Amino acid sequence: MKYGKMMAGVWLLWSLAMMACSDDSSTGPSLEEILAEYSVAYEFDDPANVGKDYFGKNNAVLDEDMPAVKVEDECLVLDGKSGLRVPLSDSFKSPYFVVEVRFMATDTLPLSNIFSADPPGAGVDGWMIRLDGSELRFHIRGAGDWEIFSAGKISLNEWHTVRVEFTAADMGELTVLGYDLKVSLDGKERVSEVLYSDAANLQFDLGIGYDPHHQSRYDDRFFIGKIDYIRYGNR
Repeated sequence: MKYGKMMAGVWLLWSLAMMACSDDSSTGPSLEEILAEYSVAYEFDDPANVGKDYFGKNNAVLDEDMPAVKVEDECLVLDGKSGLRVPLSDSFKSPYFVVEVRFMATDTLPLSNIFSADPPGAGVDGWMIRLDGSELRFHIRGAGDWEIFSAGKISLNEWHTVRVEFTAADMGELTVLGYDLKVSLDGKERVSEVLYSDAANLQFDLGIGYDPHHQSRYDDRFFIGKIDYIRYGNR
């Protein structure tokens, strides 16, 4: 190869590398702008304070009887043996909410809670973003039994983003209250339903990566993998 062509190739590779490493944050929204619609945000960017809420009001905690969890590359890493508990607050007691989670599962169990208000017993309001095997489902319970909606199957060792929106529905001339449920996976809407009860009357703590109430079935419903962020907003 002639020297000129070789140097041209080196220059091209260097230019591409510089483009890949350049900071293009100025062309997109800042984190503050992204989080404007949320009231709780776990970004997992502080290894010394794993459960830190970006807004400082709903920090997640590690129970004394649970093994430690860790943060690597600004992601929460869960090995199927532990998780974080989110103490219940009024922030989560809203009939209308949005929640978004970016996660990567590296293995599956029969039930794996990703982010959930999974109450023990029957007849208590709750909701769950959960993997049932490799199928991502959103579970919600208000006035009746659990209603379960599938967003489809996920792939292991790949990043996925799930978004749930629960908002007021336009019921026209009907006198009943309705709620629009929309669930999207990786930017594609997978569920669009109208429900007739909300799940605002939460009574128990929430969980990240497991069931903090240690209901015996399926080893506390642990999640195995990484979570990049969890963002929740009441409407």
